[in-house]
Amino acid sequence: MYSQMFPQRTDRFVLDSAVDPHSVWRGMFQVWATSSGPAFERWTRWAAERSAEYGLGATPEAVSDTFWALVARADREPIDYFGQKITGDDIRDPGVFYSPVEASIIMRSLKAAAERTPLPGDAGVPDVKRLLAGGRGATGPDTDTADAPAPGNGPAPADAPGDNATAVYWSVVCGDTENWPRDPEQYARDAVQDKVKYPLYGDFASNIKPCAFWQRPLEAATPMTHQAKVLTVQNEWDPMTPLSSGQGLHRALKGSRMVLAKGGQGHGVYLIDPTSCANGPVNTYLITGRLPARDVTCQSPLRDQEPKGSPAP
Repeated sequence: MYSQMFPQRTDRFVLDSAVDPHSVWRGMFQVWATSSGPAFERWTRWAAERSAEYGLGATPEAVSDTFWALVARADREPIDYFGQKITGDDIRDPGVFYSPVEASIIMRSLKAAAERTPLPGDAGVPDVKRLLAGGRGATGPDTDTADAPAPGNGPAPADAPGDNATAVYWSVVCGDTENWPRDPEQYARDAVQDKVKYPLYGDFASNIKPCAFWQRPLEAATPMTHQAKVLTVQNEWDPMTPLSSGQGLHRALKGSRMVLAKGGQGHGVYLIDPTSCANGPVNTYLITGRLPARDVTCQSPLRDQEPKGSPAP
């Protein structure tokens, strides 16, 4: 928006893991459903190749069958995982499948819990509900300040109210646009239809949100009309702003260039993953102020483990 309102003041901008302005904001929920299929299929192939380690199935089809059997089992009776009650809806959140290793560990652990068999020795006891949400929850980033150090010798700051992040989140996604339908019946119809099209997440993505009842925006959306010599950066496998979202912003920002990290995983690219192939092109742009002559697609190193410190959005 800044580049459109103040193009003469725009210098070196890097937009990392961005939202498609033509999809705000209901479309962003729905893109989580449309992008979940490729991520899920990639995971089934990955897990099948490591069947001896994870025991989820020797073919992608068998891994998929194991997953849906777990969903059906948890729909009948929630799976008791160290005191956490895991439902089929919990298991269907697709954010975790963008990390094949994380998805495999979680599904192996849930399968053992459902079958009441001992967990593998390296399984640990993860907070499965938090991991399944994959950082996608409506509460946004963690706002817990209980452990924050007090400045100087003064009293510790008061904890932020627990609903701060949720309130800010919905005020943005509901208050930014008039694109939310006002008829609850439309959400019901869309949820039924999209569960058939996108069984992993379609009904969640299209179901009703508080935005159906939110007040109308006070200002019109900023039109995307100016040239914007900015650099956009995107991982191929981003659960929060999927590849199609980053590509949509790049198309909308006339004059921009895009750096795509093929094979890159997680939400956030630049400096978050020190091995990302995108770091070099971004550094060059920030140092020289010159955009690449054309879009850049590079191959990030293949790995089985997630980079540490990937933040929630």
